[in-house]
Order: sequence, then structure tokens, then C-alpha cells
Amino acid sequence: MSMFFYNIFQITSLILLSPLLLVKAIISPKYRGRVLLRLGFGLEKLTQKLPEDGKRIWIHALSVGEVLSAQPLVRALRATYPDMGLIFSASTKTGEELSQHVMAKEVDLFVPFPFDLYGVVKKFIHCIGADLFILIETDFWPNFLHILDNENTAAILVNGRISQDSFARYQRLRFIFLPMFRIFRFISMQTKTDAEKMINLGVDAARVKALGNLKYDAVLPDTVGWEQEQRPISFYRQQFGISTEKVVWIAGSTHAGEEVAILSAYKRLSLLFPDLFLVVAPRKVERGREIKEIADSLGLTVRQRTAPLLDEDFPGAPLLILDTMGELSRMYSFCDIAFIGGSLVPDGGHNPLEPAAFGKPILFGPYMDDFTEISSDLLEKNAAVVCHDEDDIFEILKQLLVNGRLRNEMGERAQSLVLQHRGVTKRHLEIIDFLINSE
Repeated sequence: MSMFFYNIFQITSLILLSPLLLVKAIISPKYRGRVLLRLGFGLEKLTQKLPEDGKRIWIHALSVGEVLSAQPLVRALRATYPDMGLIFSASTKTGEELSQHVMAKEVDLFVPFPFDLYGVVKKFIHCIGADLFILIETDFWPNFLHILDNENTAAILVNGRISQDSFARYQRLRFIFLPMFRIFRFISMQTKTDAEKMINLGVDAARVKALGNLKYDAVLPDTVGWEQEQRPISFYRQQFGISTEKVVWIAGSTHAGEEVAILSAYKRLSLLFPDLFLVVAPRKVERGREIKEIADSLGLTVRQRTAPLLDEDFPGAPLLILDTMGELSRMYSFCDIAFIGGSLVPDGGHNPLEPAAFGKPILFGPYMDDFTEISSDLLEKNAAVVCHDEDDIFEILKQLLVNGRLRNEMGERAQSLVLQHRGVTKRHLEIIDFLINSE
């Protein structure tokens, strides 16, 4: 692809759309307060925090899921290179906030990821002065990658994955994506199938390897953002107002279009199992009020985690909306059954390994395209079950609620699968060590 035409197209689009983009930057919480930073304003002052001597590694993640994948690698990099400068960026506001929360001890500097404008990208790359750029999974930008290449800064893609939809798009727009993929000195894919797709697109096979999925290491208790303390389950449940006799079902990272089925199934189940406690954790926490309205319309007593003062009339509400950031992982540790959101609707699903690491039986819908390998592994081990609609959820939950032994066996198989895949981070470190020391 001609970078000249790409940049001409960008400039023309900016001129034509600038009024709309300005309004969006002011109104949208996702962009408000970050636009100037992503344009490079204040970058020189920000990068003064970096140590002047030694090499630097810049790690970038798109959003929350990729940040969690990056976490064990960042910790391992800090342990392996204690004197090296580590820079971390995330494209989304939620990813940026989470990274600052869970990697504060390891990362020397958190920076916004630049908009893919030629002058802006060049300024970021010069100011940061990284010796190695590590991209986690996805987020490909032509100017950014081509300028890295022109500046002779080594770049690698780790934990790469290619869904069928993405593969079709990459093939259709090969003239855009193949030149970017060829810039990477090394490409680590999650599975052999992913690696074959990358090679079929035209990338040199010698640069592509399937090293496994970093998410398997990311979900072990010492890498999920909090240390597993030796305290009873009752202590953690008390923090959320859940009594010990309750059977806790968590619907994690739910998307619009899923909560009606989940809440309707819960309403039916609660008549049979009065000790059932449901936690709905929306992927977008700002949807908490919307979900409460759905629950209200179904006649369910509900409380929101972010609105404790409004819950005084319902202190024993057996339904909690977890509309907060950073608490879902802890809740997975003491739940009894986990449902993975984003999978009843065609949104690709979310990572099922977190509840698996804690030994929980798992349910998800048919749309797990972003986690094909992991979901297939769990199904093959009989550690998870696919449900397609409200009736499926009701029937499967009913079986698990009646049969505690089945719950335990599924959970043990899920946890065993996670432990079998340890060591992915170590394999990535070997490649990184070779590259950083050969520069």
C-alpha cells in the first residue's frame, strides 16, 4: 500500500470530518481528556520520567483483554531486566486505566497510544526511543509500524490470533495488511491454525511460530492483579454482601442483548433454588443502570455495586449488578458457576480462563470466535457447556445446581487445563531476549 495515498486520505478525511470529530472528542467519555495526549501534547515532559541509560521496551495493548494477556509478560520482563525501561500503552480508556492499576509496580512509564498521524507517530517514536516494540494480539496501524521500520526499531507481535472474519478481511485487504505484517521481526501466534493463516497471507514462515496463549499464564492466581490471600470464602463474600449459604452464579462481561435471557432464566431458577445468587457484570460498566431497568421490568429485586446508598431498602437482594472495574476476578474466585458474556450474541466472547483457573464450571454461548482454541479445549475436557438461549441456560444451570458433584468435577477439569498450559511466558521471553540482545 502506498503510504503517500494513505496519508493524503487521512488528511482529507480530517479536514472534512473535523467538526464531527471535535464534538465527539468533547462529548464522548472515551475520548474526553485523552485527545491532546494522543496527539503528543506534553509528551516531552512525560518521557523525562524514563531512565536516561539502558535499553527500553515499549509494550502496547488494544484494550482490557489484551492488557490482561500482557500482564504476565510485563511481570516477567521486569524480573528478567530490572534495569531496563518499560513503557506501556493501551488504545482504550478502560485498557489504560486497568494497565495503570495492575502494572504500576513493573512499568516505568504509561503513555497514551498515538493517533496514526505521520507527524504525531514520529514524535512519539523519537521521544520514547524504544529498542523493541511489542504488540499484544492486535491493533495494526500503518504509519506507526512503517515509521518503526524506517527508524530501524525492532517490532514483534505476540499472542497473535486471527479469527475467520479477520482472516477474510486480511485476505481482501492484503495490500494493506501484508506490508504491515512483514515489518515484524517475529510473530508469535496462539495456535498452529493461527500461524498457518499468517503464513498463507504471505508472511515468511521462518518468522512465524505458535508459542501458545499468554492468557493461560495470565490467569494464574499470582498474575490476575491480586495475590490469593489465605482467607475464607466468607470474608470475600462479605465484601459484596453475599452470605456463605448462597450458591453464586456470575454472568461476567455481558453484552447488550444477553441480560434479558440471563435474568429471565434466573427468575425461573430462583423459584426452584431460593439460595441462588446472581451477579451480572456488564462488559461496559456504564450499562449498570440499563441492566437494573431490565431487572426491574422482570420484577426482580436488584442492587448495584456502585450505588450502595440506594440499596438500603433491599439489603438482602439476591441479584447484584457489578458495575465496577477490577472486581470481577475476585468474584470468580468465590463463585460456584460462571457464565462468559459476549457469547450469546455475535461479539466473539470473552476469556473463560479466569474462572477456569479458580476451578469453576463454565457456561458460554455459541459465539466464542475470539477464544476458539480455549473454548474448544474446555469443551473437549468437559469443563464447559454451550448454551444458546434462555431455555438452555435454565436447563444447564438446573442440572449444575442439583448436582454439586458435577459442578466440582467440571471445575477441577477446567483448572487442570490451565495448569497444563503453563510456560507460555517463558517461551516468549526466550525470543525477546534474543532480539533485545542482538540489537
